[in-house]
Amino acid sequence: MNTVMHIFPNVSMSNGHDGLREVAKKVGRIQVDDLKVGQFALFINKAFTACKFYAANNVLLHYKHPKDHCLDYKALKLLPEFYTGQDIGYTKALKQSIRESYPHLFEDEEERAPKRKLKRDYNG
Repeated sequence: MNTVMHIFPNVSMSNGHDGLREVAKKVGRIQVDDLKVGQFALFINKAFTACKFYAANNVLLHYKHPKDHCLDYKALKLLPEFYTGQDIGYTKALKQSIRESYPHLFEDEEERAPKRKLKRDYNG
């Protein structure tokens, strides 16, 4: 299972592989090169509008909210579960985060919907 192993807030998004590696080494005292498949280090900018994931084998993922809105912290933690290799999956992670935070809003639709009886007019 994919998981976020380390989180680094207030990081400049101008950092590339080498810059993020140095941040992780200085701030978190970790070597991102030691990340195993399915492990991610998460770097978030100060405004909380963009983030970068550093993954095993020097894979770097970047996500910036299209409208510069604040990113949802719980959704960021779920991103590795929804990452497909082509889509970072922020929207799916956000929906899952909302479902987990407010389960009562997502009760079975059939239970919440009023029962209706079909009335058919047979003119025969």
